[in-house]
Amino acid sequence: MKGAFAESSGTSASAVAKSFAEDVVIEILLRLPVKSLGRCKCVCKRWWFLISDRGFAKSHLERLKAGHIISSQRIFKTRPLETIDYELLDGGIGGEDDRAVVKFHEPRMDDSSWHLELVGSCDGLVCLSVMGYSGFVLYNPTTKECRNLPSSDHFQPDGFLFGFGYDSRSDDYKILQSKGRNGFEDAQVVVFSLKSESHLCLYQRGDGVYWKGALHWCGLDRSREKAEDVIISFDLSEEKLQQVLRLPEVNGDISFEGLGVHGANLFVYHGSYKDCFQAWITSEYGKGGSWTKLYNFTTEGISGYSFWRKIPVAYTRSGKIVFQVDVYRTIMFNPEDNTYKDYPTQCRHDVESTIYMETLISPYLDYEPSRI
Repeated sequence: MKGAFAESSGTSASAVAKSFAEDVVIEILLRLPVKSLGRCKCVCKRWWFLISDRGFAKSHLERLKAGHIISSQRIFKTRPLETIDYELLDGGIGGEDDRAVVKFHEPRMDDSSWHLELVGSCDGLVCLSVMGYSGFVLYNPTTKECRNLPSSDHFQPDGFLFGFGYDSRSDDYKILQSKGRNGFEDAQVVVFSLKSESHLCLYQRGDGVYWKGALHWCGLDRSREKAEDVIISFDLSEEKLQQVLRLPEVNGDISFEGLGVHGANLFVYHGSYKDCFQAWITSEYGKGGSWTKLYNFTTEGISGYSFWRKIPVAYTRSGKIVFQVDVYRTIMFNPEDNTYKDYPTQCRHDVESTIYMETLISPYLDYEPSRI
């Protein structure tokens, strides 16, 4: 309609855009998905500046999180760096349309030969560590913005625990690394603030899962007569490490393999026990939180090595699960009929994957005052 109006009146789209009051324009733009906003930036300079404003990006993110806009999520994987539209593949896209499902990424890094490992994702930003360099790369796969963070003697290449998340109290994103291997009590935890580019060293398994303002890991509580598996969290505002949850009580010799986020819930799973995948969720915080079993099905239909690991990466709206299998394969599994199909991705050994939400958040954060 707008195009027809502009053509019939001889008025350009830019002129039509300028005729609206700014508060009306902002309200309209805040209702659009990220891809549409990318096209709207080309309408006129006024819209470009509005959409590029940090305050607009934050307001848009808040609406995404509140469910006022249908969010678009993708899988981000390493070796090579690719994004996967798993909902599109679930809808039957494939073959000649694989380009729509999988897209290759080349972030602008200080050194193109850097080897990157996944740290985590938060608010549309993906954090990657540079192997052997003690530095990090912050990347928004949606906007293609990339920020190279300086290396530091505080971070060590052989650190075994990483995490990345948002501190709402200071309006800052933080990277965490542990440099100890004898449990959390002996570990040195280093926190890097993106806002101030400063470090904090604290003394108190896998990448941390960001949930409710804190990073979470499966840990071992050695304070009891019998060591107990627990969930440890690091509050990014308080910068304090603590035990927050016990793991679900299960029958048999089961080892929990990892954590994730499913919707608004924390998710814990195991998938290497007798060709069975089981998972539980909780929405409660604190040691008294209860768990609800979400999945319990056989995975005998998946071919692979005799000792392979199944890492759940994403869950489609139709009920299918995207698994990373045997470290280098990515499949979409249907638990209803025990069938699966492989993703058309380039995969090498030691692939890492995470979910990110398409947002406008800049890795540079832009801490000047917002106009919105």
